[in-house]
Parts: sequence; structure tokens; C-alpha cells
Amino acid sequence: MTLKYELLKFLVKTAGIKNLWVDKPTEELLENRRRQNAKNRIPELKDEEFEISRIDIMGCPVLKMIHKERTSRANLFLIGGGMISAPRPGSVRKALRIAKETGLDLFVPYYPLCTDYPLTRAYEMIHETYKVMLESYRAENISVLGTSSGGNLALGMVPYINDGHGDTPVPGHIIAVSPGTCVENEEEWQRMLELDKKDVAIPAQYMKTAVEIMRHGDDTVPEYMIWLQKGDFTGCPRVTFIYGSDETLYACAPSFEKAMNKYDVDYRMIVGEGMFHCYPVFPVCQEAKEGWDMMIRIMKE
Repeated sequence: MTLKYELLKFLVKTAGIKNLWVDKPTEELLENRRRQNAKNRIPELKDEEFEISRIDIMGCPVLKMIHKERTSRANLFLIGGGMISAPRPGSVRKALRIAKETGLDLFVPYYPLCTDYPLTRAYEMIHETYKVMLESYRAENISVLGTSSGGNLALGMVPYINDGHGDTPVPGHIIAVSPGTCVENEEEWQRMLELDKKDVAIPAQYMKTAVEIMRHGDDTVPEYMIWLQKGDFTGCPRVTFIYGSDETLYACAPSFEKAMNKYDVDYRMIVGEGMFHCYPVFPVCQEAKEGWDMMIRIMKE
């Protein structure tokens, strides 16, 4: 590993980012996130190559980054945040960079968060966004990129379609970067605890707290939305998983592989050795830049 990468890990660790997820009671954590989200602003983006606009779906904004030079391919980009944080301006600007480097039109939904709603609301809004995309693009020409909890939502689109929405075709490709899902059994939990010693950003304990957060008081939230490894992936398109080997969420990778094999899904599992959570979308050191370039190549396929 480069010195810059080791320094980055040290700075993240000493900044105490990991503790922000677990040092407060659940309601205090949620109230803190509500205040932070209220300060968040959708950035005004301009680029001569794009028509950038905003539409409203279920009362939530969706940013559209459409190439002026027409393309038949698009991506639905689901930015993570533990289901409680809205996309930051920097992440949205990065989305525009992805659109430029891949040649894809990009849709970025500000989906409902579990600070105020059960997880079912986010799934419904994302599904409605996808249906809007289907009005302009063929399903096989739509890819879905999800990071962290957004990776969970990206993968979860298939079980959601299989859960009473079978009139909607599945997208052509799903790229799940460090998909966050809750631990289903003791084996996963023990793996997560071991990885917790290496992870500088996401504490294992949050993935237990997240069960309560994602339900948001609603016990009817389907199990697959919380434990995605239990989902019905019948008819799932090609899936690319990207993990860092030193992140807690990597503990659930074997369970995802088991689910993919059960439903005969064409998938690949890419693991950045020694890398951190969502490393391809934080290209601030050589190793992460290589991950970014790899992600862009995969999206262009």
C-alpha cells in the first residue's frame, strides 16, 4: 500500500468517523441526521455537454444528467448514507463526473430516508424512478450503480420486482459497491466482528442498530429489505459486487454469493485487498483511483 493510503486510513481513524454511527442512542442519532440533512443542499450543476434538470417523484427530487449528444444508455445511481443521510453535494458532483467518463445518462434520486420513513418508502420511490427511466430507455440498456446502503437498494430492486411488481422488467446490470445489509446469523456476525478491527469507517454494531432504523416502527417491512441475502433473485441480471477486504460489510459477501448461486445469477465478486469501504468512489490515493477506473470500465461494458 502507498504511504498516502496509509495516511488516509490514519486520518479517518483519528477523526472518529466510525464513532459517529454508534456513540448516541438511536433517536438521538436520527435527530442529529435530520438536522444535518436539513442543511444539505442540492448543488447547482452546469456542464456544456449536458442538460441537467430536476424532476419530482413521490415528493422527492431526482437529478437528471442527460448528454446533449443523445445516448440510448442510462444509469440509475443510488448514493448511500446508511439509509439516514442524504446525498452530499460532493457525491452529486461525482455523479456528473461518472456520467462524463462513462457516456451514460445519469439519474440520481434523493430517496426517502429512514430518519422519517420505513424502508418500504425508499423502495417504492426508487421503483417509480426506474419506471420513469423505462419510458426513455430499454431495460437492458439501464444499469444501476449503488454505493453502501445504495448498493443494498440497487440489489434489492430485483426482490422488490419479484414481490408483486412483475410487470416491470429488471435492469441490464447491477453494480453494488460495498452493499450494506444487516447480519442474518451468528456466522455473519462473527465475521463482521473480525473485520470491525480493520474497518476505519463503518462499525459492526451499526448493522444491528440498522434493523430498528430501517423498520422505523413498521414491523411489516419485508425481511429481504433488511436482510437482503434472503431475497428472491429469480430473473436477476448480471451483478458486479465490489468490496474492500478491510470493511465490516464484506462479512456478508459469502451470503450474497450463496444467494447468487441459488438463483443461477451471472455475477462477479471483486475484492480490493486491504481496501476500505466504497473505495472506488473515493479516488484520493493510487489504490482507490485504480478502483475508480475499474468501476468506470465496468459501467461502460
